[in-house]
Amino acid sequence: MHSKLLNFTSCTTRPCTFVLLIFTFILFGLFFGLPAQALKLGLSINPQIFEMDVFPGETISQKITIGNLSEVSLPIIVRVVDFTAEEDSGEMIFDEASQDPSVASRKWFEIENPNLILEPGERRKVLFSINVPENAEPRGYYSVMIFEPRLPSHYFEEMREATGEVIPVQPRAIPMVGVLFLTSIKTFALEPEVGQKLEVVEFSVPKEERIKTLEVVFSGVQRTYQRLSASISPVYAAETSEIEITKKAPSSFILRIKNNDIYHIKPYGKVLIYNWFGKKVGEAEISQRTILPGKIRSFPVEFSPEIPEKLKWLPTSISNFLVQNFFVGKYQAKLEIQAKSPLTAEILRPEIPFILAFFSFPWRFWLPFTLFLALLLVFVVKYRKRIGLAFMTLIRR
Repeated sequence: MHSKLLNFTSCTTRPCTFVLLIFTFILFGLFFGLPAQALKLGLSINPQIFEMDVFPGETISQKITIGNLSEVSLPIIVRVVDFTAEEDSGEMIFDEASQDPSVASRKWFEIENPNLILEPGERRKVLFSINVPENAEPRGYYSVMIFEPRLPSHYFEEMREATGEVIPVQPRAIPMVGVLFLTSIKTFALEPEVGQKLEVVEFSVPKEERIKTLEVVFSGVQRTYQRLSASISPVYAAETSEIEITKKAPSSFILRIKNNDIYHIKPYGKVLIYNWFGKKVGEAEISQRTILPGKIRSFPVEFSPEIPEKLKWLPTSISNFLVQNFFVGKYQAKLEIQAKSPLTAEILRPEIPFILAFFSFPWRFWLPFTLFLALLLVFVVKYRKRIGLAFMTLIRR
């Protein structure tokens, strides 16, 4: 049984700087009636993530601090589920299909008190242990411990003072928090050889930012040239690469990375943009995101060209407009990305350096601008005598 839960966002090594996996569900359907003041409900959790390297047969004891930020007492049920992730989006999917303890890591958990009641403002430590089976294979295992409030129905009702009638109130959201467990099972033997652990599946400019018509024309010209070159001499025969032509400076890039390792990885890096003179004209950061084993994940890459010093005195909107539309010619986007193995200090990089060549042609700006200059030139040439006479008359006055 699979159930989609939420977008599996970046898991960094700074779990206390932000709250992970706080999501909101409507546990009871829609209720209709008179509006009522909503209860303030909330939970805090610390830590939000465990990254553990363990051996088969090992037992680990840990604790989590849960706090009630609500105005009322909260009965809470604690449970553990396994999860995997969607391709590209990284959206978390609960996975409870496997019942084999050697595979289903949720069955490794023993929670000391899985049913508890927290008073308003109360904080409590939840103790638990993780018992790794002897036959657990070396690889990554992923689960989430969920703290789920279970409120009685009267929390969602109010009494009509005049008649004593009980009516449902407007829908209320119940907070539910989760703690991620990224568990890597180590082995005393040599780890299996994996070829390219960090693989770049796609690195390109989005189609909506490209001029497809020009790309088709130039691709046809390029193929014709390659055939003619090959007919003259096999030395000139080469594989035709796709030409990407953008409408202006690209605002983003498509980056999809696959994890071929048996453990999760967290790639990060940047994209460096160079013009046809080899000068760097900007860069874009690649934020760190977790990729589960065997999965492909998309990384958002936002780009904006650097504004030259001589244009920084202008208003931001004007300087950005000029930089975007004077971004003309051939450019190269160089991808620099890496990840660290969760079990060793090995730095993982793509086997082949990725350099994306593209052409920028802001025709929506340059076409009307060129037409205006052409018309202005025709006007000046045609009426140059009158313009000269008028100019001389103004000088004599």
